[in-house]
Amino acid sequence: VNLIVDTNIAISSLITPGSNISKIIFRDLGKSALIAPSFMFEEILDKFQRIIKITGYSDEQLKELLYLLVKRIDFIEHELIDFKHQIEAYDFVKVIDTKDLLFVALSLQTGKPIWTGDLKLHKGLRKRGFDNILTTNEIIQRIKE
Repeated sequence: VNLIVDTNIAISSLITPGSNISKIIFRDLGKSALIAPSFMFEEILDKFQRIIKITGYSDEQLKELLYLLVKRIDFIEHELIDFKHQIEAYDFVKVIDTKDLLFVALSLQTGKPIWTGDLKLHKGLRKRGFDNILTTNEIIQRIKE
């Protein structure tokens, strides 16, 4: 299963490294391609101190986990995401959350599903006719099949 990883999934893997999400990223999908818009890395860095506060990690511990995560994800520069897909994606996300525009555009461009823990986004996109989005439970079901 090749996937687009949403920011909340990436952050969840950092906050709880022994969780199902981390096991999926590093073990179950170890040979799968995981991609994300490059600004996701910036979003994670913006939340760096907050993650430290939540987890109690030292800077070095979090940097090590972040390094492992970044090695697993191929980051795609927004300039490489076709503008026509960004326009189409805007129609899907404008009433949900425009921060997710590049994830949806990348999915439209590549055909890969988005893996998200954001149930508002998941439900909102499905309601608007965008079905190429999966929750962690749906990923687990696909792995088991």
